[in-house]
Amino acid sequence: MLRQAARPNPAKRPVGRGKSIPAPVGGWDAVSALADMKEDRAIVLENWFPTPTDVRVRRGYIQHCNGMGSSVVDTVMVYNGLTVATSKMFAVTNGAIYDVSSSGAASATTETVANNRWQYINFTTAGGKFLWACNGTDAALHYNGSVWAEPVITGITSSDAINVNAHKGRIWVVLKDSTKAAYLPTGSIAGAATTFELGGLFTKGGYLVAMSTWTRDGGAGADDLAVFVSSRGQVAVYSGTDPASSTTWELIGVYDTGPPIGYRCFNKVGAELMLLNLDGVLPLSKGLVLDQAAQSQVTITLNINSAMNDAARLYKDNFGWELTPYAKGTMALLNVPVQNGDAQQQYVMNTISGAWCKFTGMEANTWAVFKDNLYFGGNDGKVYQADTGAIDVATPIDAIGQGAYNYYDSKGKLKQWKLIQPLITTDSSNRPAIGLSTDFRDNASLGTPSSTASASALYDVAVYDTDVYAVEGRTVADWSGISGLGQCASIHFRARTGVVGETGDVVMRLNGFNVIHEVGGFF
Repeated sequence: MLRQAARPNPAKRPVGRGKSIPAPVGGWDAVSALADMKEDRAIVLENWFPTPTDVRVRRGYIQHCNGMGSSVVDTVMVYNGLTVATSKMFAVTNGAIYDVSSSGAASATTETVANNRWQYINFTTAGGKFLWACNGTDAALHYNGSVWAEPVITGITSSDAINVNAHKGRIWVVLKDSTKAAYLPTGSIAGAATTFELGGLFTKGGYLVAMSTWTRDGGAGADDLAVFVSSRGQVAVYSGTDPASSTTWELIGVYDTGPPIGYRCFNKVGAELMLLNLDGVLPLSKGLVLDQAAQSQVTITLNINSAMNDAARLYKDNFGWELTPYAKGTMALLNVPVQNGDAQQQYVMNTISGAWCKFTGMEANTWAVFKDNLYFGGNDGKVYQADTGAIDVATPIDAIGQGAYNYYDSKGKLKQWKLIQPLITTDSSNRPAIGLSTDFRDNASLGTPSSTASASALYDVAVYDTDVYAVEGRTVADWSGISGLGQCASIHFRARTGVVGETGDVVMRLNGFNVIHEVGGFF
C-alpha cells in the first residue's frame, strides 16, 4: 500500500494579521522596563512634541536680537507694564543690560554689571510698576518703565541680595552665603530692610537658596504661604503677613526634600508651586506630605525619572537649570545645561497631558515668555524667538522617535513583520523614515526622511485642488515594506522639516501606525 505524502495543514500556515499602533501620545518614558512599557509611550522622543491626539515635530526658532557681543546671555528679564505696549524685555550679557524688546539690533542701556546672572520679580506699588532684580554681586536694581536705578536700602547691603520674591505685598530677598532672608516695608521697593534668620531651622546645615510663595487653595489670601529652601533641601513653610509679629506669623513646619538645583529652582506651573531638585520637579502640595524617600514618585518628572536623575547627577553644578511654563504652547520647558555656556537641551512636558519629550538643537542658556511668545538667550550673545517657523535659523529640524516594544497580542510567539502604514498629517511632501527593532536589539535600519518646502500657498494665488492653503494639513497613509523577525518589535520614526529659506510653518503630525505581520509558533 502506497503512502501519500502528508499535506500541509492550511490552519497551521502563518496568517497575515493587522494591528493598529497609536502614536506615542503618552510621551517619553525613561522609567518603565522595555518589556512592560505602555504602547502609547516612547523609548526615544526627540524633537517630537506629544499632544493628547498625536505627536508633532516641534517648531523652530529665529534670531530676535543681536549686537551684544558674543558672550553667553545668562539672563532674560521681562518687565510687565500696565499694557502690552509698555512691556519690555532685557538681556544681560557681556557685562551690560540690553533692551531686546524689539527685533533687530539690541539697544544698550546705561547699566554695566559685574555679574550677568540675575534673579528678578515684577512688583507693583502706589508709585507704579517695577522690575526688581539682584544677583549677589552688583547693587540691586529696579526699572520703572523708563529708567533703571539702584534702590536705596538700609539694614543690609543690597549687593548681598542674590534672590528675590514678592510675598504678601513685600519684597523679600535672600542674602548670599547665609541662612538669612530680609524684607522691605509693605508696598515698597526700597527703605529699611529687616533681616530674618532661618539658620535654627536648617538642622542639616547649608545656606538659604530661594524663597517663593505657595498658594495652597489656588487663589490669594490667607492660604498664601512663605516657602524657604536651603541648599541641603530643607523647606521651611510659614503662614501669616507680618514677620515681626508672633500673632500674625507662624511656622507651619520644616520638611526634608532633595537639594535644590540652582537659584532659579522655584517656578509655578498653573497654580502649583514646583521645586526643581535632585529628585526631579516636585509639586509642593504632593511632596511635602511624604517622606523624602517617596517624593520622587510624585514628581512631575516621574515618567522620565531615570533621565532626570542622570542629568541632575552629571550637570547639577552647571548654570542654566530653570523651569519655564509657556502657556501658549501648552509646555513647561526644563532647561538642562549639559556644558556651561556651550551645550543645552530641554526636557519638555505637555501641561495638558503630562507627557514628556526632549528638545535638542536649541542651545538655550535661559528662557523667558514675553508678550505670550517664547524667547531664549543663546550662547553666542544673541536672543532668539522659539516656537516659530520650521527651521532652526538655517538648519532643518531633525526629529527622532522610537515607540515602545509591542508583542502584538501574542507573547512568546515568533512573528514576521511585512508592511507598515504610518498615518501622518502634513501640508507638504515630507515623509518620515520608518524602521523596526526586534527583541530589544535596537537594530532598526532607517532611511533618510524627505525634507521639502511646505506645499502651502497664499489664498489669493492658490490653484484650486492643487495647492494646500497655509497651515492646512492632509492625511497621508502610504504603505511600505518593512522587515523584522522576533517576538516583539519597536517602531522607529524620523522626520525632517523645513528647508533653508523657508519662513513659514510645516505641518508634520504622526497619528499612529497600521502594521501587517504574520504569527508563527512558540519557541
